[in-house]
Amino acid sequence: MRKVIINADDFGLCAPVNRAIVESFRAGNLTSTTMMVAMPGTVEGAQMAAENPGLAIGLHFCLTEGRPLTNAASLVDAEGNFLERGALMKKLLLGRVKQIEVAAEFEAQYSRLVALGIRPTHTDSHQHTHMNPVVFGAMLPLLKREKLPVRLAIPVRPSLKLLFTRPPKFVKQGVLYNASQSFRRQVLTRANDLLVSVHDLSTPPASYTADTLRALVHDAPASAEVIELMVHPYIAGPELDELYPEDLAQRQPFFEKCYAEHRILIGQPLFEADPTVTLTTYGKL
Repeated sequence: MRKVIINADDFGLCAPVNRAIVESFRAGNLTSTTMMVAMPGTVEGAQMAAENPGLAIGLHFCLTEGRPLTNAASLVDAEGNFLERGALMKKLLLGRVKQIEVAAEFEAQYSRLVALGIRPTHTDSHQHTHMNPVVFGAMLPLLKREKLPVRLAIPVRPSLKLLFTRPPKFVKQGVLYNASQSFRRQVLTRANDLLVSVHDLSTPPASYTADTLRALVHDAPASAEVIELMVHPYIAGPELDELYPEDLAQRQPFFEKCYAEHRILIGQPLFEADPTVTLTTYGKL
C-alpha cells in the first residue's frame, strides 16, 4: 500500500491561486498545501484555511520572491527584494550568503504562520531552495526543535541510461538524490521517499489528464513507500499577472502547467477507487 501526499505549493501567493487550491481540496484531490507568509494572498489564505480545517497546511519557506521579514542583507537585491533563484544559487555557491540570516528568516516565516493561527504540519520551500546544504543547514535547528517534517525533493535514482541520453539531467538528479539521502538522515521525522510532479514530464500541458497524475504515482519505484505528488493549481487572473510584470512571458509555460493541473484537480478524486493508494499528510506519517 502506497502512502501518497498530494500537496499544493504557493498557497498565499495571490487570490486566484488561493481559490484554485481550495477548490482542488474540496474536490478531494489535495491532502495538504504549503503557505507563503509574505505575499499578497497571505491574509486571505489564512482566512480560507480557517474555513477548511481538513486541509493540512505547512510552511512554503520562500527566499526567492517578495521581501524578507528580517534584515537579511545577503539575501536581497539593492531594492530589498529577495534575489531571483539563479542569483541566490550563485551567491550560495560562492559562499556569499550568511547562513545565520537564512536561519533567522526561516524562524520569522515559521513564527508568522503560527501568528496567523496555523500550526504547520510540515515545511518545504519555494523553488526547492532548501535542497542547498547551506539553506538546509540553516533550517535544521528549527526542524529538530519543532520536530517539523520536511519535504525532500527526492528524484528517482538516476540511471546509467540517463547519463548517456541526458547528461545534464543525470547530474541534476544525482545531486538532488545524494543531498536528499544526506538530509533525511539529519531530521527527526519521517520524510517522503520520492517527489513527483508534472515538471518531470516533457509532454505538453494540453495533453494532461487525471491519468497523467495517477501515472506519476503508479510508475514510481516499488521501494518508494511515501510519495509526494507536488501540484501547483492556478487560476488565470490579473492578480497573478501583476506579480510578474517583467518576466510574465517567461513564466507562461509554467503557468500553463498550473492551469492544466487545476483543471484536473477540480474533477473526480484521483485515487478514490484505488486500493493500492492511501492518501495522507506529513503530520500523519
